[in-house]
Amino acid sequence: MWGLCIFAANQSFMKKKLPITKNKDVVVSWVYTWSKQQDMSIHEQRIVLRILEACQAELKGVKLKDYAGTKRKFEHGLWDVDAQMHVSDVIFSGRDYNEIIAALDSLAGRFFTYEDDEEWWKCGFISNPKYKKRTGIITFRVSNDLWDVFTKFAKGYREFELNKALALPTGYSLRFYMLMSGQVYPLDISLENLKDRLGIPADKYKDKNGKDRIDHFEERVLKPAKAALDESCPYTFNYVKVRENPNNKRSKVTGFRFYPVYQPQFRDEELEGKELQAKVTARYQIDSHVYEYLRYSCGFTSEEINRNKETFITAQEKITDLIGELALLNGKSREKNNPKGWIINALKGKIKDK
Repeated sequence: MWGLCIFAANQSFMKKKLPITKNKDVVVSWVYTWSKQQDMSIHEQRIVLRILEACQAELKGVKLKDYAGTKRKFEHGLWDVDAQMHVSDVIFSGRDYNEIIAALDSLAGRFFTYEDDEEWWKCGFISNPKYKKRTGIITFRVSNDLWDVFTKFAKGYREFELNKALALPTGYSLRFYMLMSGQVYPLDISLENLKDRLGIPADKYKDKNGKDRIDHFEERVLKPAKAALDESCPYTFNYVKVRENPNNKRSKVTGFRFYPVYQPQFRDEELEGKELQAKVTARYQIDSHVYEYLRYSCGFTSEEINRNKETFITAQEKITDLIGELALLNGKSREKNNPKGWIINALKGKIKDK
């Protein structure tokens, strides 16, 4: 068993309403980002974020390109971990005994469920939670299985600013921030699937006849989440309704199309500077949306993009919808022995055809 102390904060910051830790970019697997979850409180979500922050130590020096889009398992080296943190790390408005106990008790009863073509499994988020009264110290155990969830990079990953996520006011806004961070193309999501992913019961926001109240869903979920991201996050979204009959504005709403919106004014300048240092050569020549898609969806490193920049630059000149083409190639590449090399060669072939 390995003991881990997570971000013990000075008690003098207890009533501060914003995160007090140094900001950083954190990486999490796509599997967790858009997983089916129960409706968590914001305090529970922040505890999970702090666990995720601790996981970042295992990613230093790791080339995520070696895992994104492949079936390789990331060996994180973590087993069941006894974690400790201060209550002010997750509850910024002050130390409230009832809020602390409610968050720990609820999170200890929650499970993450995963299923693919090969297996089904579930694991708890935390176990053995304790709160030491008059000290502000929280302790609990994190299962080895949860580390697996955070580092299951086969389907890609998301990178987002920790402090922006911690400062969001609701669980819905946090989930949307993780979903849209680094996103470069629209996402079509059915209403049923969206509720499922956000942990909203299927019969919620329906009238007595079972008809969906889209206006209620927008007012209580989508609009507040969007407003929170608009106000402070480098990534937010716009959306439109998807109807059963696109030509009939009275037709039944079956889902939504979400358009990512990048807000550079809210990007942490120090973190942005570090990121630019690694990719400045290609960044000024490759469309930013194409660059972000290559980085976060296809798993290319900045160095790999620089090394193949002439191919990407030519591709964006020759191929009308390059991101759409990359999305198709990325899906096909997952069964290849060298996914990124296969994408490069496929692009060269399409450029030649043009």
